[in-house]
Amino acid sequence: MQERHYGHDLPLGVRLTVQGRLEGMAPDWPESPAAVALREMQQVAGQALPEDSAELFSALLAMEQGELVKLLAVCVASTVDVVTPRATAHQPGAELAQAVGLDMAAWWKPSAEGYFKHVPKAVILDAVGEFAPDTVNRLAKLKKADIASEAERLANGTGWMPAIFKAVGAQADAPEDGPQDTAQDGAEEAATVADEPAEALTA
Repeated sequence: MQERHYGHDLPLGVRLTVQGRLEGMAPDWPESPAAVALREMQQVAGQALPEDSAELFSALLAMEQGELVKLLAVCVASTVDVVTPRATAHQPGAELAQAVGLDMAAWWKPSAEGYFKHVPKAVILDAVGEFAPDTVNRLAKLKKADIASEAERLANGTGWMPAIFKAVGAQADAPEDGPQDTAQDGAEEAATVADEPAEALTA
């Protein structure tokens, strides 16, 4: 949504602070499917709103409640901050993810650069044991960088997710339509979740 600066003629003032910590931890976040979907939703929402402050407030008052809630979600999405430097027993944002039925498999794929190279060798091998157990012994003899690359290759198409991304009741495999389906039902919330896993930063 294009940033606008309205005057003081609005009935109330609201200031939203866009959170920028995610980009520092996940440099490729702006090109991720979630970020792209959020920008598209912001652009569409912004184009549908009048420029004039008085007209804007009238348009919001006349808006159907469901549409207004969707618009609010799009506006608030980039202000939600659930970034955490490491996995903990209770992850920030877990309730929000569960409430919107977030399936991270539709928005993020475990890669060497985005995950496996940032966790200990033992963690990689434990993960591989879940989606390709027959290869663990072979990979254990390799250097960590090679293990990470192999883990990415082997995880592709399995729907495997780190425990931090596994939502209660979520499907094990990503939906075939992926981000398109999720975008319809709540991509504005999904886009606020880290594209790179928080626990990936725990070496």
